[in-house]
Amino acid sequence: MHRSGEVRTIIGLTAAALLAGVLPATAHAAGPGPSGKAVERRIPPQQNVPELDAPGEAKAVTFPPDNLTRRGPGTFVVAAPPHTRITLLDLHCVPVANCPVTLADDGSTATARLRPGHWSFTSPIHVHLQARPDAPLPRAEYNGSFTADGESRPLTVVITAGRQGGLGLTSTDAPAGSGALVATTVPGGPADTAGIRVGDTITSLNNTPVTNAAELRDARLGKLRAGATVPVTYRQPGGTTRTTQVTLS
Repeated sequence: MHRSGEVRTIIGLTAAALLAGVLPATAHAAGPGPSGKAVERRIPPQQNVPELDAPGEAKAVTFPPDNLTRRGPGTFVVAAPPHTRITLLDLHCVPVANCPVTLADDGSTATARLRPGHWSFTSPIHVHLQARPDAPLPRAEYNGSFTADGESRPLTVVITAGRQGGLGLTSTDAPAGSGALVATTVPGGPADTAGIRVGDTITSLNNTPVTNAAELRDARLGKLRAGATVPVTYRQPGGTTRTTQVTLS
């Protein structure tokens, strides 16, 4: 499933040029080089590498223009780096241009298709990205891609180190290696809010099987950050097994 996004403001063509399908006087096109071969068109690398907090607000990666004119229809495809989502692809289209953006529901990709005719990449393009709360705990660099008419560049962000997330409970080993038995919960804490009670036995955290208290600790420490929402499967004293979403503190 996809939804249509709206480009807020192209890529440098005048309204007259777009309507007439002609090159503006200031446009540049790749032509033959000294050897007679076509000059390679290269999209410049991104201007900045934002540091994203997880969870946190979206920040923009800016790709500067190459000031070349191409024949349409043009296509831009952005693939988000791992553990991020695209919130906006801002092409700076002139108001008369028809260049809608389609965002994947999960924010993993954004695609823009320009209508037929000549177009010039003469204004910066901004890709707004937000780190997902379930990003790994350590600080790390992640790469996606920015592609314009088949020419690709890496799209790089840094996700900052997170604070260790907690469940708001203590546990002991359940009999026969059957899980982590909940001994106490913090009133109003993550586990309590999600419906986990003293006497329940946790058998899985974030899809990692748990057979004792140590495994419950190991599934969390150094891996899950505060603010992440993860699935927890637990068995109630009566034998009923449930899975709930817990937002770590």
